[in-house]
Amino acid sequence: MISENIKPGNFFKFEGLRIYHKSVDFTNAILSLSNTCQTEAQRTICELFIKEAMQISSCLIEGASGSRTTFIDELQKAKVSIGKCVALCTLAAKQRLADETQEADIRNELMELTKMIGALILSFQKHDSANAPEPDA
Repeated sequence: MISENIKPGNFFKFEGLRIYHKSVDFTNAILSLSNTCQTEAQRTICELFIKEAMQISSCLIEGASGSRTTFIDELQKAKVSIGKCVALCTLAAKQRLADETQEADIRNELMELTKMIGALILSFQKHDSANAPEPDA
């Protein structure tokens, strides 16, 4: 039983991140795309696509539970998964799993996730440099 003082939506630190929710929505969209698979090649692409999409969320979860340095490392790993998703999106289009509109939508989501991760990394780096000790003159 959950204590009345702890709300399920507020207990996990990563759930406060907008980028986490965006990554889960992205994974959900890829799961929906997988419902249209008709060939073995399309199923293979979808399996890999789902795995990499889920890896983005996993990196955010792992990073949020660690130190600032760990979080930055996990954000970099998430960017690698995003790059893999770009390649899988291209393959999905070539295999006629995604039409031009779907491909454009997926790529736009991936660009937005990349920008959000970049901004988060930059905010950590700015925070670290602002707290760095002044060099002796």
